[in-house]
Amino acid sequence: MIIDKQPLPGDELEIQDAPPSYDALEGVPPPPPRRDEKAGPSGSFPASTPPTSPGSPASISGLGKRGGKRGGNSWFAFGPSSKAAREVRTTVLGLLRDLVKQGDAKGALGVLESCADACKSYDLSLSSLLQEKSVEGHTPIYWAIVNRPALPPRPDDPDLVSAVLSHAAPLTDATVDELRLACLHTSDHALFQKLRRSPAFSPLSAKDELILGGNVPLDEVDVEDVKADEGAFIVKMKIPAFQKRMRISESVRVEFIAKGRMWELSFIVAGDHWDRRFGHRRVKQGTWAVKLALLPHSPPTWIDSRLVIEDPRVRGRPDLAQSSSSGPPTSLLEAVLSQGESSETKARPPIEVRLKAREQLTAQSWGAHADNMVLVLLEENALAHGLQFNDGSLIARLEAKLARPECIIC
Repeated sequence: MIIDKQPLPGDELEIQDAPPSYDALEGVPPPPPRRDEKAGPSGSFPASTPPTSPGSPASISGLGKRGGKRGGNSWFAFGPSSKAAREVRTTVLGLLRDLVKQGDAKGALGVLESCADACKSYDLSLSSLLQEKSVEGHTPIYWAIVNRPALPPRPDDPDLVSAVLSHAAPLTDATVDELRLACLHTSDHALFQKLRRSPAFSPLSAKDELILGGNVPLDEVDVEDVKADEGAFIVKMKIPAFQKRMRISESVRVEFIAKGRMWELSFIVAGDHWDRRFGHRRVKQGTWAVKLALLPHSPPTWIDSRLVIEDPRVRGRPDLAQSSSSGPPTSLLEAVLSQGESSETKARPPIEVRLKAREQLTAQSWGAHADNMVLVLLEENALAHGLQFNDGSLIARLEAKLARPECIIC
């Protein structure tokens, strides 16, 4: 005799592709209690909530509700609870989608807190959901950056990106790559530099942690477009503790966004004859070099540029700046006076390093052999060899133009 299988409690629930309506959240079966049943149900959630607008914190407070005790054996709760967790997961993803689509920074904190409470009640990770590519092939964090207002928020204004990132930590490598891509797609250099100061975004090497005390170096990197030339830009940078980082870590790099591309300018010290950072170029151990390259997702381009390194004492001292750029003495009197100046009062002349591409630069994938780059050995420039400054910092600017280098011997 064939006996029809009796449906288990909860089988009548169906998971739909689209997230359930906000009003339906009140009917989501509660998860099994984690604490002793003698303690009774938690009283942190009200028995009912008045109707509110979708997406508001109050409208999703029911996500974290716990109902009263369920009758029957405890194993019967497995079916409904598992299905309820999947429904809550789908609903939270829908809420995150609406949040980054609308870009409501003021209500973001309330929505995220309610989602966090709901995820905690159903053993879900809000951090994982925020880093899941659930919105048109990208993470909610990506869209929060893409839909960010053109004008940066004031210090006292809520920021959707900051709110989302606070609930997304710790970030995975894939998510960091998504953040880079979002900043590149929006050409948001200011936000990119802000993110680079985060340890999660730019983790320090073991040596750098010891040098800098675990703090991400506050490298100052500013990008300026040249109005007279659409293909030209200037990058001004100040790198603290440059000498110490070069001598111990043997590498100092800055990243920036300019002309719809992500760039890396790095100073490196050769570790051996076949240092992969130098591509297939063979160099002597201990050789200092400067490298300019495109980072992933950047379109190819020609580049002609020069790196100008100033004496740190010149900043804020017009008199020193004038003396460093005045050139050789033009009279006997100037020669005699210049000999009387000490090294402490006389600034060094600027160091200029030409960085030009012999072929179009193309972006390399992460971890790949970097052959397509501009690489100049500093030992080829007498002034640049060593880059020794008293305060250990480096002040420089990169003057670049997206054009094929002119055929000039330099």
